[in-house]
Amino acid sequence: FAFLKDYPSKNKSNFTLTHKKQKPVHYYSITTVRKTGIFLGVKKTERSKLLDKLKEFYTLETFQVQYYKAQLSETKNEYYRTAFERMVQIESGHADYFAGRLIAENEDVPVITGSVFKMAGRILGEAVELAGPASACKLGVALENKAIDKYREFIIKKWGDEELRSTLMQYLLDEEFHMLWMKKHAETIGR
Repeated sequence: FAFLKDYPSKNKSNFTLTHKKQKPVHYYSITTVRKTGIFLGVKKTERSKLLDKLKEFYTLETFQVQYYKAQLSETKNEYYRTAFERMVQIESGHADYFAGRLIAENEDVPVITGSVFKMAGRILGEAVELAGPASACKLGVALENKAIDKYREFIIKKWGDEELRSTLMQYLLDEEFHMLWMKKHAETIGR
């Protein structure tokens, strides 16, 4: 993420972020939310639930990144490697987005014990890779299906934030494309 500019406000904790070629996303501090009523009508308990969901998605996306990175370290197939490099890039962008939303709300980004979390993704990835790329893709499909279900649940809930809803819809499509690619690739190499 790159800071582009302070959002025009007396409160300098508002800011705009952008990730690579995506459109800029405006974040508002909790002070601005309270003063302007940006999320007017969102109850405190709903806000708490929303923050919990943002943390859950940050963790889910971070795990996917670790799993896909493990696939990179275990293959020499250029096409397969390129696909997983792209998935790592996209899923990292998703994780960065959720982290940015949490930071904007003055919430702590979940601390995932690096070595344990990376080890889990790597062990899972390497164990599946030992069974072959088709098995790695099948597990990837299962991970993506879980993410797809979670995104659909998250989108259905009315949070009063159209920008979040739009971003979630884009990320849902990313997850579906990943799942479809892995499903097709597993079928292709399984023949």
